[in-house]
Amino acid sequence: MELNKTETENLLSMLNSSDKDNYYVALKAIDAHEFDDSTVGFLLYLYKFSKSTYAKWKEEAPESTVILEKLLPGLSDEPLTYSRALTVMINKRVNKDSIEMFLERHVKELVTQLENMGYPTEKLDLSIKLKERE
Repeated sequence: MELNKTETENLLSMLNSSDKDNYYVALKAIDAHEFDDSTVGFLLYLYKFSKSTYAKWKEEAPESTVILEKLLPGLSDEPLTYSRALTVMINKRVNKDSIEMFLERHVKELVTQLENMGYPTEKLDLSIKLKERE
């Protein structure tokens, strides 16, 4: 399986599904993927935005958890922050699509928080597109 935006979003939907079979299949598919420095951003994205716990990842996707632990020492002790994940993604020079996806989802969550606090957000139209690296 080639990881891209579409496949990653599909996997995230499966991970966050109430259907336990979808959840299990998604973690097994993620664990079977051979991540490299350019694609590890998709793994960080899936981990950060899945509703699953560290313990479940370690149990169902041990290979992927080892990669995450190498990238994020102490991951089992504390939740993954947006800042920490983004710092790793930038330092590893991951695929820019994974950074765009990460930032877009983060912004959507911020907009939802603003809505929940009563701020008018209907006039917001935010999109993120990274420039090519030099």
